Amino acid sequence: MTPSDFFSTERYINGLREADADVLSALYPECRPLVVQAIADLGGSESEGVAFFQAALVEAARLAQLGKLSGDVPFALQLKALASAHYRDWLEEHGQPFSPVEPNAGELGASIAVLTSEELRDTRRKISDWKKGERADEEGYLFWEKVRIAEHHWQEAAKPAPTPPSKSFRNLFLVLALLTAALLVWSYFARSKTPAQLYDEHFQLPESIMSDVRTRYGPERGNDSVTARPNACEFILREADEFYKVKDYKSAQAVLFDILEDSLTACHSDALYYIGIIAVEQQKPGLALECFAKIEDLERFGEDIYWYQALALVQAAANNPLLRDKAVRAVNRARSNAQDPMRREQAEKMLKHLSE
Repeated sequence: MTPSDFFSTERYINGLREADADVLSALYPECRPLVVQAIADLGGSESEGVAFFQAALVEAARLAQLGKLSGDVPFALQLKALASAHYRDWLEEHGQPFSPVEPNAGELGASIAVLTSEELRDTRRKISDWKKGERADEEGYLFWEKVRIAEHHWQEAAKPAPTPPSKSFRNLFLVLALLTAALLVWSYFARSKTPAQLYDEHFQLPESIMSDVRTRYGPERGNDSVTARPNACEFILREADEFYKVKDYKSAQAVLFDILEDSLTACHSDALYYIGIIAVEQQKPGLALECFAKIEDLERFGEDIYWYQALALVQAAANNPLLRDKAVRAVNRARSNAQDPMRREQAEKMLKHLSE
C-alpha cells in the first residue's frame, strides 16, 4: 500500500484540526507502523513507539490548529519527525543517551515545524494529566480520548482471525488431547511434581485489572468518601487494563509504573500489586517479590500478597532448587492466611508435592 492509497496530506491536517475520528482511524495504517519502526530504530521499545506515536498525533493536532503543518510534505513523514523529536527530548529529559540528529531529516527540508524542548515537554505534561482524568484543557482532552479509541480499534483489528481447523486435524487433536489427559492423570498419581509444574497448575491471573479492583474495593472501586482515592487512580488503572485484557502485559506494566513515578501514593499499592502479578506471568519472580514486599496496604492485599509471593517463590525454585525450602515456607504461610477454601486446598497440594 502506497501513500496514494490513503487520504491526502491536506485531508489529514484538516481532519486533525477538526478532531475527526474517521480521519484519525484512517491515518493509522499509513502512519502508526512507520512511527513505531522509527522509534525502534532509535533504540525504543514497541510500547514506547506507540506512546510517542500518540504524542505526535496530539502535537500534530496542536500544530494543525496553528497552521504550522506543511501541505507539501507527506503527512506520515511529518508525524515521524514529531514522534522522533519527542522521543529524543524524552531521553534527554531522563538523562539517557540519544542521537541529536534525525538520520534523514535533511530530506524533509525546512517544511517541518521545529519545536522547542519546552513545547515538547508541555505537550507530554498535558498527556500525563489527561491520563489521570484531568480536563483543564477540555478540547485537548476530548481529542486524546479519540486517539485512545482509535488505538484500541487498531489493536482489535490487528488481532489475527482464528483459522478453523480441518476435520482431520480436529480428530488428531482429540486423540492427542485424550492421550495427554491420560498422561497427566498418571503423572499426578505416580510422580511428585516439580516446582515448575506446581506453578503452572496453580497460577492464574485475574480476568482484568478493573474486575479485580471492583472485587477488592466494592462498587465504589475505592472512590468513596472513606478511602477518598483520587480519580486519577482509576483513569490510569483503566488505561493499563486496556493493554492487560489483550495480554500486552509489557505496555500494561509501563502504564502502571507511571503511577509509581507520580505523587499518587493512594494507589501505589494497586500499581505494585498488578506489576507484581504480571511479573509472575512473565516469569520474573525477582521483580514480583520486590513489588509485593513494598505494598503497604496489607489489610486489603494481605491474603493475595501471600498467595502470589508463594507462587513466585515456587516459580523461582524451578530454576534454583536451593529455594525449595523457602518456597515451602511461603506456601505454608499462604495456606495459613487463605480465607478461600480452594486456595487452602491448592496450597496443601503444593506442600505435599514440594515435600516429597
